[in-house]
Amino acid sequence: MIKIIVLLLGLAVGFGGGVWYGVNHPEQAKKIADDEERRVLEKQKELLAKLKTKLDQLASSRTGTTTTSIKAPGVGFVGGAAGGAPAKDPEVDSLKAESDKQMAELDKVLSKK
Repeated sequence: MIKIIVLLLGLAVGFGGGVWYGVNHPEQAKKIADDEERRVLEKQKELLAKLKTKLDQLASSRTGTTTTSIKAPGVGFVGGAAGGAPAKDPEVDSLKAESDKQMAELDKVLSKK
């Protein structure tokens, strides 16, 4: 019980101190907020780049081969899929397109700052 009270008191003091600092030092507070936003956007851009590389790996590793015991070409549950051509996954393609769109938006926002 005392731990919760101390944590709430610390939260209130921290929030109050931040509000007081923002009111009394608006230029520095704006600079701190802009710097923090820039760092968050850069981290988001790094995560999107990692996501895109994983999606590229997933798209390149997916093949249309079947797991049947017969190794004859064209034989399997799906006749034309046993040739080894990469199978297109529409979900992976849409995720790649969305990540490219988000990356472009992040680049545009970061270039303004």
